[in-house]
Amino acid sequence: WAAFAGYLKARWNINEIITTLMLTYVAMNLLNYFVYGPWRDPAGLGFPITAPFPDSARLPTLWGTRIHLGIVLAVVLPCVAWVVLRFSRWGYELRVMGENPRAAGFAGMNYTRNVALVMFLSGAIAGIAGMCELSGLQGRLQHGFSGGYGNTAIIVAWLARLNPLAIVLVSFLMGVLLVGGESLQVIMRLPLSSVMVLQGLILFFILGGEFFRKYRIRRVGAAITGDMEREER
Repeated sequence: WAAFAGYLKARWNINEIITTLMLTYVAMNLLNYFVYGPWRDPAGLGFPITAPFPDSARLPTLWGTRIHLGIVLAVVLPCVAWVVLRFSRWGYELRVMGENPRAAGFAGMNYTRNVALVMFLSGAIAGIAGMCELSGLQGRLQHGFSGGYGNTAIIVAWLARLNPLAIVLVSFLMGVLLVGGESLQVIMRLPLSSVMVLQGLILFFILGGEFFRKYRIRRVGAAITGDMEREER
């Protein structure tokens, strides 16, 4: 699914953010069609859910808790991505293409193939994440099962500065923030809007810190005077 957006990016330089967002809506509505139609559980009392997955289709849990095998994949895959990007020739090509696609083209790197392949692998990993959510926790397909994880992933990647290893830690902290918000609603009986405002403020100050870290005040008048003096000389 993501490979199509990658092909459009590589072939005609179409913005991948726009195409992937639009294709996400197509995929969501396609799944909704099956959940409300052919795949709906006859014993589900009319709710848009499928029949429960058999035990053979469920991920095994660890230590008798709700933690399932997907947590292992969530740690292993970023580590593999970091090793590939840092120590392999293909990873070097990807880093060069990300920083300067024009220079990568002059160096003989296949931009079209690499972009399409990266998008394909990214979509496959996103599919694995969805499989872990369904087979590990929910045990069935239902309407709105994703919970906006894709949008959260964008924030996580930004906070981690696109570092695969940092993504593991940032994802854990983001999970603590989201689960903590749910606990505040139950324990302290705070309304959902208050919890969302608190979470938004935390993310705002974290993301805003990057801006203020790089922000510098420049004396424009002094710079102009210096330029004029150099021109007179």
